Amino acid sequence: MGATNCPETPRQRMIGMMYLVLTAMLALNVSKDILNAFSIVDEALHTSNQITVSKNAQDYAELNNQKAILGEEKVAEAFGKAMQIKELSNEMVEYIEQVKIKYIEYVDETAYNEDGTIKTVAELRAKDNISKANNFMMLQGNAKVLKDKVENYRNQLLSFVDEQDREAMAQTIGLDVNEKFRNATGVSESWERHYFEDVIFAAGVTLLNKTVGEVRNAESGILKYVIRSITRNDFNFSNVTAKVIPKSQIVFVGEPYEADIIVAAYDDKQPIDAYWRPGTGMMTSTQGASLVRGESGVAHLRISANNVGDFNFTGLIQMIGPDGVPQQHPFTDKYTVMAAAATSAADKMNVLYAGIDNPVSVTASVAAEKTSITLSAGTYTQTGPGKYDIKVPENLASKTVTINIFANIDGKQQAMNSNVFRVKRVPDPEPRVGSVKGLKTSKAELLANPFITAGMGSDFVYDLSWTVKSYQVTFIIKGIEDPPMMCNNKSFSEAVISKINSCGVGTVIYFSDIKVASVAGDRTLNPVTVILK
Repeated sequence: MGATNCPETPRQRMIGMMYLVLTAMLALNVSKDILNAFSIVDEALHTSNQITVSKNAQDYAELNNQKAILGEEKVAEAFGKAMQIKELSNEMVEYIEQVKIKYIEYVDETAYNEDGTIKTVAELRAKDNISKANNFMMLQGNAKVLKDKVENYRNQLLSFVDEQDREAMAQTIGLDVNEKFRNATGVSESWERHYFEDVIFAAGVTLLNKTVGEVRNAESGILKYVIRSITRNDFNFSNVTAKVIPKSQIVFVGEPYEADIIVAAYDDKQPIDAYWRPGTGMMTSTQGASLVRGESGVAHLRISANNVGDFNFTGLIQMIGPDGVPQQHPFTDKYTVMAAAATSAADKMNVLYAGIDNPVSVTASVAAEKTSITLSAGTYTQTGPGKYDIKVPENLASKTVTINIFANIDGKQQAMNSNVFRVKRVPDPEPRVGSVKGLKTSKAELLANPFITAGMGSDFVYDLSWTVKSYQVTFIIKGIEDPPMMCNNKSFSEAVISKINSCGVGTVIYFSDIKVASVAGDRTLNPVTVILK
């Protein structure tokens, strides 16, 4: 079988999906839920990497068995290449692990737990640190060195591939650090900047673990190519092995689990029958099993995924052997179903304020640029990947607005989650007379800043400016109230200033009918009273 006919390695597509999660999280304001999500992704990567290592070990063992079946002379060249691939891959993984240890020590002071194990993302203390993480990976040049190491490793792997197959295998193993990477605004950038510049610590550690997985998948792809090269031009395997190649071992609720079930050697003129059923252990009988008919050695398996959890299935492939006798080749595999998860949170509050732009971030287990939203009411403007300014009208105050989150997955709009936000009226600003503090003030203090301002209280975190349009000033001298004076902007009128200068101690000055305006609308504020001392 030529490399150009080879499907992707068992976990390569799943690792790509994991990366979508990571790139969706790279923002300065990272919530606790998102930091916890990195821990979940990191755990899944560790599990996937372990499975890949285990399957690679099986392939190395299979290659060793071929020496006894096909003879050492036929297998010698492929076996020698496989041992070099194994050594190069182990060295590459060891280098990445050492970088990760130094990275954790630099940002988190120590990379080890009390029991001597290396910290996982869940055990990091400075998960959201950016400055030290950026300093270690970018300013100290560790990301650039890692890039060069990965590039050299990839080139060494491709040296084991025949020239006519090299382009196809380059696509299969990935790890192309020189492809065109672009940031959220479409500007080209290097591999190291794309993955590690201004990235939070938890994401950086997870990305290193992701790179380990990519190395192991590249090792798997090249190893399978080398094994196939032994009998590329013949079909007479004395040992035929069943293989399950999943599109992904982690799927969302409502989406199907998909996998290709193949045999390592087959006659492309002969169909195969694949029988499967849920459960563990090797299947020895087709009784009660479901049939999937395949062609050219491949049967496409599709299992509905309607519940969250880990699931196992077992089966066997039935085909006619070279001697005309039916043969059965068993297989087993497992997959994980995860709930589609996404969150939306106002950048500055847990509510939406009517009449103003509310910055909202949307995150999901896909890249930010693949997300989109709809609103049950109101309008929105997208300000960046996963970033929106949402505006709701005044008549929705005290009501709710639902934000629906969608993700573009394989060209289809997948509903991810919905979040309900309470709508509140922007509170009135607080009027203030100059720099006066308290009820009593002197003439000098009052006239030092002869104007009225209005601003939001300290518990309102939006930057919202108010303009004072007009107000009335009433003087009460010895209990006698003068006619009110009008001021048509924030400053005291000349008449008001003159009156203050002529007033004595104990004069009550009453500022009322204070009219202000902002993007949130026009308001009339409560009066302010001061007494001259």
